[in-house]
Amino acid sequence: MADYQGKRFKKTQPDSSARPAAARGAHARAADAGSTTGGTRFRTASSSAPAGVVPPRSAASTSAGGTRYRQAAPAPAKQRPARRKSIVPKLLIALGVILLLVAGGIFVHALLGYRQAEETYGSLAEYAPVDDSSSSGLPVVDFDALAEINPDIVAWIYVPNTNINYPVVQGDDNSEYLYRLFDGTSNSSGSIFLDADATAPGIVDEQTPVYGHHMNNRSMFYEIDDTVDQAAFDKIEAVYYITRDATYRCAPLMTCVIDETFVDARQANFSDTHSLADYLREMHADMRAEADDAEERIATVDQVLTLITCSGELPGADRTVMVLSVDEQTPSLAVASQG
Repeated sequence: MADYQGKRFKKTQPDSSARPAAARGAHARAADAGSTTGGTRFRTASSSAPAGVVPPRSAASTSAGGTRYRQAAPAPAKQRPARRKSIVPKLLIALGVILLLVAGGIFVHALLGYRQAEETYGSLAEYAPVDDSSSSGLPVVDFDALAEINPDIVAWIYVPNTNINYPVVQGDDNSEYLYRLFDGTSNSSGSIFLDADATAPGIVDEQTPVYGHHMNNRSMFYEIDDTVDQAAFDKIEAVYYITRDATYRCAPLMTCVIDETFVDARQANFSDTHSLADYLREMHADMRAEADDAEERIATVDQVLTLITCSGELPGADRTVMVLSVDEQTPSLAVASQG
């Protein structure tokens, strides 16, 4: 069998020079025909490309299927980032609109709160009309009528040439009137109130601490915070603290900015080891504005009225404190007539 196969192999691989011309011609024609068909395909598939590599397509298939393949495959990869980029600006715009709406809502709410507070305290002014019949030019306060609206009233505070002209209340603690108007309505302006630990109606202890908010519409104690500037400090000549029994004229001594944790600023009375004068000297070391005779008065003052508000200076939770010496006391007409 091997010899036979070997002969067959040898016959299929003849030397063209040894074969007869006629036979060679027939075989040559057959070979030529095969070369133009299957031979060409065989060589393209096996000898022209390495094993495992797909041969390139013919010109016809490249111009048709190949072109379609190249256009269809990369298209999705290029479109995905484009879609992401188009979404991000829309999200940013939507977020900006939301923030604007929230800010607008807060602004409108604040304006409505300011208006409500102004109307409430404006209506109370009729219970403390300025006395034009005398030279004092001070409010004459109807405490009985005000007590019917709110029995927590203890005094009225008035500062000429400013917006400060308000009733003073005292709650069970210092948070009760922080965000409540005089009539009890909830409002961020709150009320002017005497420290809960001080002796009512005020100007009884060595120090009378009174609190008020610093509101951006210049209401409540906004103008007290202004007195950190010496020029604004000098414009306030007196503060009047009016109770049922008397009217107290208080003269500005100094304005300081302190940390909110400085408890001496709300202490009603001091001891022998740490007197009122010691406290005032400590405050004076951090003063922002002062009276010309502040140092002399500190040594002799017996009572002070201390007005406390939030500081407009940022950052920090500081307090602006205006300290005034109690200089004059005028009994009310009712008390004077009884005497």
